[in-house]
Amino acid sequence: MIRVGLIDGALPPDWPGVTVRRRFCTIDGADLSRKHASAMATTIGAYCEDFKIINAVVFPGSLSTTLGMVCDALEWLGDDPPDIVLCSFGSARASVELSVMTSRLQNGGSLVVASAPARGDPVYPAAYPDVISVQGDARCGPGEISRLDLPQATFGACPQALGVPEIRGASAAAAHAAGLLAQSGATSAPVAAGDLLQHVRYTGRERKSPELKPEPQPA
Repeated sequence: MIRVGLIDGALPPDWPGVTVRRRFCTIDGADLSRKHASAMATTIGAYCEDFKIINAVVFPGSLSTTLGMVCDALEWLGDDPPDIVLCSFGSARASVELSVMTSRLQNGGSLVVASAPARGDPVYPAAYPDVISVQGDARCGPGEISRLDLPQATFGACPQALGVPEIRGASAAAAHAAGLLAQSGATSAPVAAGDLLQHVRYTGRERKSPELKPEPQPA
């Protein structure tokens, strides 16, 4: 059975498939992170119903965290590496500790899937070697992948979470990719990339057409 490490907010205690949950932050009372984590789990589950979740809680309620909390969560997951680790966040700053913890998980057999921005500089862990980096691509629907090969991200995916449509963007796209990989049972980064390529519908950057305004008509 596929085991997915979800580094995110706290899932409800009775969420199906949660085997263990550990908090790395103090809860602040906001509800956004619970909704976000639920959206990630629901999206993955749309592709692979039979999976277990290890919930590493780094969002206290609001969708904010620290590099230290993230590294602590990665270190904890590295003690018993899941098959897939979903990182629905990105740090603008490269960190030796973050790199080490990411590599430790990969060396332990985990596929690390991380969200990446559609614009701006690369973020981490998405920019680290062999991390499956994913950004939102409005061309993609559920189950579809775009091959981007951009500095920020290798792949694009549906930018809308399933079941919680207000959760949108790179984190939702990464959850779609993680779901496809859970479905395929990929066991290494090269195999995972190959599996995602089977779902590629678009190649190259999404290019938005300029808005066309109607020409004024003669009176």
